[in-house]
Amino acid sequence: MKIIDVRKLNAQKLYRGKIEFDYAPPEELMSIPLVKFASLVKVEAEYELFEDDALEITGKIRYEIAGQCSRCLKEASTTVEGELNALFEPTQEYEDYGYSNGKVDLTEAIDDAIMASMPFLLSCGEDPEEIGFSE
Repeated sequence: MKIIDVRKLNAQKLYRGKIEFDYAPPEELMSIPLVKFASLVKVEAEYELFEDDALEITGKIRYEIAGQCSRCLKEASTTVEGELNALFEPTQEYEDYGYSNGKVDLTEAIDDAIMASMPFLLSCGEDPEEIGFSE
């Protein structure tokens, strides 16, 4: 459910609610070398539709990444969690997300949340001195 139909929510008088779905992130969002997404992104959020048809989404995203440790190249994986906070305006005049024709596409906001939550590296958890690194 990456698309939310604001007109339908208004017609059904559903001004607040919860949304949950899985999202397949594009691989180009991965910024860590030798690492890939190991799961779909789980999106759990609440929405609020305001009188001016602005739609606020607040919630969490969760996904797994796996690949080679950025320090020692051993296989590693971790679960990443992040915040999803977005305001969609019927017109895009501000810093918020815009939408048209009564349909809100959450893709850009989810991609932004993934990028904001992405760690800088993937670690296997071993002490760097034990694997031959020192300061």
